[in-house]
Amino acid sequence: MPESWQSGDYAAAWAAEDVMAPLLVTPRQISAALVADAGLEVGHVVDLGSGPGAYLGYMLETFPEARGTWVDGSSAMLELAKPALAPFGERVTFVVDQLEELDPQAFTPADVVVSSRALHHLSHASLAEAYRAVAAALAPGGFVFNLDHVGSPDDYWHGAYRRVREQFIGRRRNRLQPHRQDGPLPPAAVHLESMTAAGLVYADVPWRFLMTALLVARKPG
Repeated sequence: MPESWQSGDYAAAWAAEDVMAPLLVTPRQISAALVADAGLEVGHVVDLGSGPGAYLGYMLETFPEARGTWVDGSSAMLELAKPALAPFGERVTFVVDQLEELDPQAFTPADVVVSSRALHHLSHASLAEAYRAVAAALAPGGFVFNLDHVGSPDDYWHGAYRRVREQFIGRRRNRLQPHRQDGPLPPAAVHLESMTAAGLVYADVPWRFLMTALLVARKPG
């Protein structure tokens, strides 16, 4: 994973001034609404690359009978997540693990798997492998939601999106040093193809804002 996230100072600075946080409320709400609409009984939610745990926390609030598993490769993020998720008590299990090395048996069965702004750090091959692990961990009929940064097949749009997005989300007062990324952001189509190749169905993009998209798929029932 990018080395920056192992730094407590870097992780705290990123979380303290997350200018995208207000924007991400809507896609999280969409996620929970789609699960509820399907009538799925949610007993276990897994959050991959959970960071401070906002996505997992929202799902546990929405589905009060569910337990949650927080998964992230950063011990620094673990220190931020523990107090944030403390209100859920023993409903939350914390696992420090790299996304490139997921063992689906550790999270089986999961009714819902979510991830937010994490899987774009993976190479295309590792991304495909991550979706295969998710598919193996999901219970029949389960959902996966990936709220992630996505690329554009055309460099023109990629540059334009970067230039205009601050008009909508604002700018950090304190700029962070860029963290390592293995390559260009995978376009949404690559995510959908990888989901389908992993055996998931109904892969789609129910929400998108410029370079950030909510991608969803289900495991066949």
